Order: sequence, then C-alpha cells, then structure tokens
Amino acid sequence: MRLRILVLGALLSGFATASFASIITNGTFSIAGTIFVTANTGVTTPAGVCPAGISCIFFQDTGAPAQNGKIDVSPLGLPSGDIPTAIAGNDAGNIQSLFNPPDTPPGFPAVNFISFNNAGITTVLRVNSFPLGINSPAQCATLPPAAGQVCSVPGSPFNLQNLTASSSTATFTMGGITNDSSSTWTGIFASQFNTIPYQTVLQQLGTNGFVSNTFSGQITLVAPTNTPEPGTMPFLLLGAGMIGCATFLRRLRA
Repeated sequence: MRLRILVLGALLSGFATASFASIITNGTFSIAGTIFVTANTGVTTPAGVCPAGISCIFFQDTGAPAQNGKIDVSPLGLPSGDIPTAIAGNDAGNIQSLFNPPDTPPGFPAVNFISFNNAGITTVLRVNSFPLGINSPAQCATLPPAAGQVCSVPGSPFNLQNLTASSSTATFTMGGITNDSSSTWTGIFASQFNTIPYQTVLQQLGTNGFVSNTFSGQITLVAPTNTPEPGTMPFLLLGAGMIGCATFLRRLRA
C-alpha cells in the first residue's frame, strides 16, 4: 500500500509540475530599446552588419554598454491577462534582427522574433506580418519641413510624420503567432525624433547608410476563444494525471 501511495504522489507531482507551463496567451505589455534601420548599400552598424543589396533592422537595449539583440520590458500595465509582472525588467527580452524586411508583403512564413528571459516564460513571439507604410511618398522630399507632413518611402514599413518643423516620429506595425500557435499578436511601435524632421532622418539614412534612435512598442496577445484559459489547464492536466495514475495503480494491484 505504501508503495502505491508513493507512486501516486510521484506521478501526480510530475503532472502538476508539467501542467504549470510558463506560457502567455493574452494581454498587453510594452517594450523599449534602440532600433537601427539600414539602407541597402551594405553597412556596419553598432548593432550588426547588413550586407549589400538588402536592408536590415537591428535592435539593442538602452543600457550602457548596450547589448545587441536585447530589449527592456516595462512593468507598467502589468499584470495584464495572463502576462505576469515578473516578465518585466531591463534586458528582459531577446529580439531578433530582421533582414530584408518586409519580405513578400503583407505576409511571409513565421520566424522567431521575441523571447523572454524572466519568470520562466517559454512563449516565443513569431513574426509573419510586417505591413508596408500607409502614407503617400509625395511629401518625402518636400522642403522646408513643416508640421503635419507625412511620408512612407515606397517599399518601406515606416510611417513618417513631422510633429513640428524640427521634430518627427516613425511608426510601424507587426504581427504574428506564438511558437505553440495558441495565440496571435500585434505590435504598434514608435520612434520619436525630438530634434530633427523626417527629411533629415532620410538624409542621414542616405549619407551614413543607417539611422538609429530609441523606440517603444506595445504588443497585444489574443488567444482564440475556444482555447482553455491557462488557469484551467493545470486542473485539466491534473485530472488527466489522476486518471492515468488510477489506471497505473490498478495494474500494480493486478
């Protein structure tokens, strides 16, 4: 009898541990870092090397010294859905460089994009959508700069807008699925240039081969309505474990 109890305890412990898988399926969180966007002329940036013939996007954290491929996750607004506050922190996320984006707009096969370092989160955000910018290119070269001017360079995912004659923003959107296909995600990202209009940003891109600036983003995960909530999964799996254990013990008794 004692052996049966020990076996039952061990098996239930295993099922309970497996049931509390550290995944996120719904909620909103914010990230921040530094973004490097290159031209297609071939260039070496502080965050990576982009070969000639394609454009690239690299990322760094905002710390000193900066770390390539890292981003900060903000605690503001957390917890949200099943996203815990513990996911947040400096260098709490890993973010992959993007080569030749957007690739076959508006969609392409999913590739890993963001993973997490805190709270044991195993979810990976995979990107498969990087839409082109929606602004007209008509004002991209308009001078002098003025508030309200907008621009999307043909083939680029960025929406540029002058806030004043000497400040501007660049925004873009992305989306995809999680690595277990349990959820979809969308992200809205922005980079604010506080001292230059977008005409100067484009000039720097042409002259230096790349432009960099801090950025922030808000990412929202949505789970299909027929997917069990993560909070119910432990009980479902525990129930399955108990059934399996009962069957196993019956075999022992036999």
